[in-house]
Amino acid sequence: MVFHSTSKYCYAWLKNQPFVKEESLTDWLLYSISQQSSKIYYKTFTRNEEAGNGSDWEWWILSYNADYEIQAYRLLVQAKKLRPNVDNYPLINYSNKNGMQIDLLIKTAKERHALPLYAYYSCCQPDINKQISNIDYVSKETLKWCEFCTNGCFLTSAFALQKNIFGFPRRKIPEEELIDASFGLSLLDVIFKDSKVSPNFLSELNFHFRDFLDDKNSIRGIVHQYRNLPTYVQTLIERNSQEDLSWFESEFRYEIGNLAGVVVMDTR
Repeated sequence: MVFHSTSKYCYAWLKNQPFVKEESLTDWLLYSISQQSSKIYYKTFTRNEEAGNGSDWEWWILSYNADYEIQAYRLLVQAKKLRPNVDNYPLINYSNKNGMQIDLLIKTAKERHALPLYAYYSCCQPDINKQISNIDYVSKETLKWCEFCTNGCFLTSAFALQKNIFGFPRRKIPEEELIDASFGLSLLDVIFKDSKVSPNFLSELNFHFRDFLDDKNSIRGIVHQYRNLPTYVQTLIERNSQEDLSWFESEFRYEIGNLAGVVVMDTR
């Protein structure tokens, strides 16, 4: 399975080369998953300054709704390489002249109707019981689908992180605490492999996003209709993956903004 093997390789890479750079892991991860499946499209862009939006890349997950209409779930992801045996608070409290990175990520995600996520790189493995207790936006059944998987990359909600960490006085944040509040990247394979769990998982992420909106009934959350997708996403899906897309970034530079890359997972 694509995400199982990729995340497990990240684990081995971190074990063997603990000083590997976060950017190297991200570039390899996104390229690797796109090469393993014809249903995953990936386009990287010239490394832009992410200070303006607090994110690294954008993910789109395409599926059919109950009426067989094409819809897409939008995610906005910021990568962090966690540090073992030290305080990780400064890492997640990162700020620049535009403000705190997590605030920028959440603000941009709300504007784009995308779920803000952090991707952690770490060799630390979670405790399933603590995951179930800590992650209230994903069901126990979904989390247990990957209970025994080995991961080197984990995902967590920026909303939950902001609430659980920055909603309290400053304290030491160990790597284990962050991992026990995240789910392995391998869980994304459920979208392709288990039709019973997949719709529930995506719906759970959408409901979680809506919980943090002022007006929960005004929009459809992170769900977008195909006809309303950004032009750069439609183009990436409809073009042959082997086609020369060297013109892509300059053509859509205003829509792309500060994104370092875009990934589309087509589950149709």
